[in-house]
Amino acid sequence: MQRTGTTSLARALRLLGIKTRDCPKELYEDIEHDVIREFDGFTDNPIPLLYRELSQRHPGAKFIHTERDEQKWLQSVEWLFTVGAAKFSWDRHPEFAEFHRDLYGTSEFDPGTFLEKYRTHNREVREFFADRPGDLLIVDLSRGHGFEAICPFLGLEAPGVPFPHSNKKEEMWAIRLKKIVYRLLRGGANR
Repeated sequence: MQRTGTTSLARALRLLGIKTRDCPKELYEDIEHDVIREFDGFTDNPIPLLYRELSQRHPGAKFIHTERDEQKWLQSVEWLFTVGAAKFSWDRHPEFAEFHRDLYGTSEFDPGTFLEKYRTHNREVREFFADRPGDLLIVDLSRGHGFEAICPFLGLEAPGVPFPHSNKKEEMWAIRLKKIVYRLLRGGANR
């Protein structure tokens, strides 16, 4: 689920030579969209909504389930749904609200609802793969799980570089601040 290290995982998979698409929204409407053949790895929404069907359509596919401390996750998702939403311009992308309604039952942040859905999703993933443990790896990237867990699971050599950590809240604040400064400077130049 979002805010569990999906962007970092996408970057790590790319470092391993796996052509990866973060947030393949095309699959939400059409699970057989051409993007399924153009990429070998997928992270973030809408994958939490599609993993069962993807697993059935692609036997032997490997799934990496990212988790993190649920209170830290909840704080991060609250930030994402309030301040962080501006970075992604959710108001211009109605499919994000749709993903969130399907995933959480609402497109507005509600801590109790979100935490319940997070726990349910994590439990359901484990249950779905219970009789196929070789198809599922569960990692917590915030606790340092990285290439040493992922590479053996995928049968790949570690790339010899540190595991990437992307999309941290601090990075998002910096991006937002740069956009504000740019707009101010650009507006000031027009006077």
